[in-house]
Amino acid sequence: MREALPLDDWGGTGPDLHLAHANGFPPGSYRKLIDVLTTRYRVLTLRSRALVPGSDPASLTSWTDLADELAHALQARGLTGLVGVGHSVGGVASLLASVKTPGLFRAVVALDPVLVTGRRLWLLRATALLRQRHRIPLARGARRRREAWGSREEVAASFQKKALFQRFDPESFQDYLTHGLVEAPGGGVRLAIPAAWEARVFETIPVDVWRTLRSVTVPTLVVRGRDSPTLTPEGLERVRRTIPGVRTEELPGTAHLFPLEQPEACGRRVLAFLESLDSRTPPAGV
Repeated sequence: MREALPLDDWGGTGPDLHLAHANGFPPGSYRKLIDVLTTRYRVLTLRSRALVPGSDPASLTSWTDLADELAHALQARGLTGLVGVGHSVGGVASLLASVKTPGLFRAVVALDPVLVTGRRLWLLRATALLRQRHRIPLARGARRRREAWGSREEVAASFQKKALFQRFDPESFQDYLTHGLVEAPGGGVRLAIPAAWEARVFETIPVDVWRTLRSVTVPTLVVRGRDSPTLTPEGLERVRRTIPGVRTEELPGTAHLFPLEQPEACGRRVLAFLESLDSRTPPAGV
């Protein structure tokens, strides 16, 4: 087993909660959401393999790898019975880890997880069968991404014009500029998560995850951004049919990146769900 992923402790009082980040958005991008969660929980984040210097994107073969690494890194530090919160790929990895490693999580909250259904799922299966995953549009787009700029100010001016960032909370946008970019050796800044890694994560989107999700046993909340093209209404309905006892919600006025668009509202949804679980727990000795 490879060395455990680096872990950051964001503080907070209460039970342990792990937040798994999305593809292309390092943990620090979620600082405003984390601030809400630390009012009730001690928040921990792992830095995915894409953030580990020198790691090879080709070493990632499936999102099961991500779930295994998440579980290994937490267990290596003696952490079990956590709350698992994950955004996008992080949500899927947390759900898979809850099945593969019973006892790791006592509850899971998946924020707009990448759960593909319908025609898109059949297309993914076809590209996998034909060994053409590199042609997935998301992966092709990621490989074409610019990776280096002269300054963070230049990045800010460029990204503010992009549709992806139009709904961002202003503080979350600044947090992304702080944590999503690192100093480049020759000057300027570059993406903290290389484009090749972002593309590889897209290339390995699972095509058989629904079968595994039937085995989720922990209390689960799945939240969809109401305008999200990633977890569609049809996908959310399949979630309801697949994960036993799942609770589902939608967050109005948001898209796939809603933890960074409305971090405070997102945090309140997470805390409300977890508080509802605690209220159902009988007192000791009852």
